[in-house]
Amino acid sequence: MKFILIIGLILLIFPFSAQAEDIIDGDLIRADLDVYIVKLIDGKKFKRLILNPEIFNQYGHLTWDMIKNIDQSVVDQYSITDLVRAVDDDKIYKLYPNGDIGEKRWITTADVFLDLGYDWDAVYDINSFERDFYILGENLVPDVVEPEPEPEPEPEPEPEIPVRDPITINVPGDYLTIQAAIDAAINGDTISINGATYIENIVLNKNLSLIGAYAVSVILNGQINIEDAEEFLIQRFTIKNDNGKAIYCSGSNLSKGTIKNVILKDSDYGIYADGNCDLSILNNLIYNNKDSDNSAGIVIKNNYSYGIDTEIINNTIDGNYTGIWSENADLIVMNNIITSNLGKNNSIGIYHSGDGESINTYNDVWQNEINYDGDAGVGNGSFVVNPNYILISQRNYKLNTGSSFLSPCIDKGNPIFIYNDKIILSGNYNYRNDLGAYGGPENVGWTPWFFTEYLVFLF
Repeated sequence: MKFILIIGLILLIFPFSAQAEDIIDGDLIRADLDVYIVKLIDGKKFKRLILNPEIFNQYGHLTWDMIKNIDQSVVDQYSITDLVRAVDDDKIYKLYPNGDIGEKRWITTADVFLDLGYDWDAVYDINSFERDFYILGENLVPDVVEPEPEPEPEPEPEPEIPVRDPITINVPGDYLTIQAAIDAAINGDTISINGATYIENIVLNKNLSLIGAYAVSVILNGQINIEDAEEFLIQRFTIKNDNGKAIYCSGSNLSKGTIKNVILKDSDYGIYADGNCDLSILNNLIYNNKDSDNSAGIVIKNNYSYGIDTEIINNTIDGNYTGIWSENADLIVMNNIITSNLGKNNSIGIYHSGDGESINTYNDVWQNEINYDGDAGVGNGSFVVNPNYILISQRNYKLNTGSSFLSPCIDKGNPIFIYNDKIILSGNYNYRNDLGAYGGPENVGWTPWFFTEYLVFLF
């Protein structure tokens, strides 16, 4: 305030004015009550505030009558700077005026000076009196701007699981292809397939039941590839896959399910399971799988390390190059008819090697080039005899019941009652099961339950 009053009196006494072109380096200028000293260098224009009369009077070469009165617009053309260095002192300070007093802060290094974005030409030389007039504050350092943390990536939204009860999806009524129906289904659904020929390869990767109307009328030209389906059913199909596998299950993740009442024919392999596949193979017709030198009706490999027992029960396996081939696997092979697997070297009825074992009981293994090989044994209740199919030339593998040609496979299965033939009765009766695809508790899957072949009427 004191400085402002004094300057005001001076201006009354010395009302000098100047034009912009009259100003030179070192001039004192003002547009109002603040007095600046000008610095011109290489086309740059700087101005520095002289804080108060006490400082002004310490510069003997400055007099009050030197102050030039100019328009504010001209003053504004000069960049204000508070960077100073006292004569014979290497330290550069930035001044912070506050009325007639102020604070100075040391810019500690040249790197700091540059990091703060300052211009060396903007530094004024001052005397030590002015330097010491300012109170010393904290050293000046660049503002450290903490980088904003990278935003956490938003988690992928969980796929929405349809909320509904299991339903039956019809093919081709609801979807034209079996795969389209699988893609639209959720775990627990049933896909009901009407009689037709479907030319497609299928990926079964959900817990579904694929049920055809009748095995002889629902024909799939292609492959069913089972992936990560932990509870599935494949029933009442005819599947054939030229030069490939009719049903293929492979992988390290568990797939578990049942294949029954299926005709698997004219392929490289009928069923091929490798790895963590827990299968129940029940009441299937598996024949004429011989599209390559290594073709087989059923191949089971590498389930031993997963603690899995593959069940192969009540199947008719005829006319392949090999009937059942297993390696490093545990199998229960029971109540099957395995016949006439011939035509190539090592054509075998039942083969097993490596870890695990094939427990073979109550099977008729007949007229294969080699009936048993590897470490596969005959087992309890098994025999080697012509099963007397009704008409093998027409692939009629039902067992002959005529008195002259009565099949030796009738009533010769495992005698434990849970394996008895399923016969519809008016009373609660059971019969010891027949061997092959048409015997045992799942034999009604081939025909409607009312088919007269399975009726016994008790009065």
